[in-house]
Amino acid sequence: MTREDFLKIGGKEWVKGNLHRVYINADIFNEICGTAFSDNKNKFFFDCSKNALMRSYKSKKPQIEKQY
Repeated sequence: MTREDFLKIGGKEWVKGNLHRVYINADIFNEICGTAFSDNKNKFFFDCSKNALMRSYKSKKPQIEKQY
């Protein structure tokens, strides 16, 4: 998937400095990854520079969940 794909399915683009991300909600993330996470303590986003779907739990360092 690409940045454009994540934007088409409802993602919100965010750019700051050298960070370029498309944030998605838990429903979209769960559908893509086949998981059952909630939005409560997780942040889900596509990192455009790493070309990867990431998840950050309780504001910790984001982990790659799926590499494209």
